[in-house]
Amino acid sequence: MADCWNTDTGDAVYRSRDAVKNLRIKVRIERVTSSAALSQHLQHQVLSQQGRRDIELETLTSQVQTADNEEEAVVGWQEKLFSQYEMELFQNEAVCHTPLDRQYHSEINALKKSKGRHNCRIFTYTDHDRYTNCLPLNQLQTDLLSTKKSSPTFLAERMASVRHRRQERRTMDSSIPKSRIINWEPTEEFVKSSHIVNNAMQTMHIMGDLGPPGRLGQKENECLLVTIKTDGSGTVIIKPDFNKGREPYRIVSEGEKREVWRLTLENVSAAMKPEDKEREESMYKDLYARHKEYLSSLVGQDFEM
Repeated sequence: MADCWNTDTGDAVYRSRDAVKNLRIKVRIERVTSSAALSQHLQHQVLSQQGRRDIELETLTSQVQTADNEEEAVVGWQEKLFSQYEMELFQNEAVCHTPLDRQYHSEINALKKSKGRHNCRIFTYTDHDRYTNCLPLNQLQTDLLSTKKSSPTFLAERMASVRHRRQERRTMDSSIPKSRIINWEPTEEFVKSSHIVNNAMQTMHIMGDLGPPGRLGQKENECLLVTIKTDGSGTVIIKPDFNKGREPYRIVSEGEKREVWRLTLENVSAAMKPEDKEREESMYKDLYARHKEYLSSLVGQDFEM
């Protein structure tokens, strides 16, 4: 069991014509430490040796332990799932200073009045959360999902300090400055700060609270599970990739116990309906035909398109 892990934790890039709002990811985490395995082994022994009445009592106990050792959630694009820390933080109206904080305060109060939240360990940071931009580089590049030691790449170090949306550097008359268009003797610092591809990306993080039962809500137990990015043009970047029938990913929590968890990712997005797909293909054909007619009108009848 210890060797059956998926160690390919790199980025996976997908292209889709479907709207990113239809993206659905099933995330499952399961504790597989020796204590949990021993507990399950003892439960199977008890269930096989005792009578039916004892089996019913043991099953009820195992359900409570299962809730502490595993969790599964289906997460949509930019869907907000609150952590225990956020539930305790935003319930206090005095700490809510921004409109987003006040919105979270209202949503948490509504959750408490209703059935409450269904998630315990799995939660999300959306693109609007301050934590999405404040997550430190060492947490984003942590080695929790891999058995190999790795260091941040040059591009990751530079992109960590770049904002998602940067204003164009133009003058008052909207012209590009002509001074120093080409630097014939670039310094190392100039190369690092200038040659960066900066596309506007929306980001979402799916997190996990790997704290012990009864002690959820501590920031040091938060673990980055999945990062999802999209540029709005159909490109979706997911790290790590979906398991697709392969072995689960291995997560080792921080702290003295160093507990081991399984992580499984599955794409559960609903497929496009045949009529919607046919309508979209017809729309693209019509668009291409109109564009071809437009180009023909520009070049005239003497040239073939």
